[in-house]
Amino acid sequence: MNRTTEHSAVQRREMILNQIRENESVSVHELAELFCVSDMTIRRDLHILEEQRLVDVHYGGATLRNIHPEIQNFSVRQNKLDQYKLAIARTAAGYIQNGDILFLDTSTTILCMFRFLPDVDVTIVTNSLPVMVETYANSHIHLIIAPGTYQEQYGGPLDYSTAEYVSQFHYTKAFFGASAVDAAFGASATRESESSVKRCVYANADHTYLLADHTKFGRKNLMKYNDVRDYEQIFTDPELDDIQKSATLQAGGHIVLCT
Repeated sequence: MNRTTEHSAVQRREMILNQIRENESVSVHELAELFCVSDMTIRRDLHILEEQRLVDVHYGGATLRNIHPEIQNFSVRQNKLDQYKLAIARTAAGYIQNGDILFLDTSTTILCMFRFLPDVDVTIVTNSLPVMVETYANSHIHLIIAPGTYQEQYGGPLDYSTAEYVSQFHYTKAFFGASAVDAAFGASATRESESSVKRCVYANADHTYLLADHTKFGRKNLMKYNDVRDYEQIFTDPELDDIQKSATLQAGGHIVLCT
């Protein structure tokens, strides 16, 4: 499946979910007519949404499953676990070199990296508004801002136009935040658009790094975007539970404990 087709299917599923939220339940036939696709395509979409635990599928249609997790606002998350975030950010910033083309995710921990950024010339592509504010006046940084609809809980634009835009670039290094990391399931997001942005960047990056403090481990969100073994390094803190650490290492993850 090419990227355009994938984005189209993802958008359709999100619109289907919005229909279910508005109407509490929908029928396959109604959705097929609304989106001008076959009943089989709609059934496939509904089963994907069911696997993501968003809806309950029944004969002829689906209803909303009301377990979507709430996401804390960016400003609330920014004040948590500062000592761990700073240690992780300091270690991650040490991997940045002159001439790098970087992707920086919408992450409070990644924002902390600017306290330790080396005095080098780099290009930064980001969808994080706080990163934009932090870097726009820095003469050493060539800043490229990803478009899209601003999402307060993420601190930046995050929709399918964002994913399409970031997929155009080659990155020497990409730094990702995470709200949920499970050794078996992988790193996961709460929305398909967030997951799509991360996957598009990952596919075009030479080196990829995951920044996640110990509280993010052993958790699963709805949308998996990578396995733990996919990252060159996973930066976390020494408070990581031994069970989670062992499971992550056994799954092929490369953990760096930051102090």
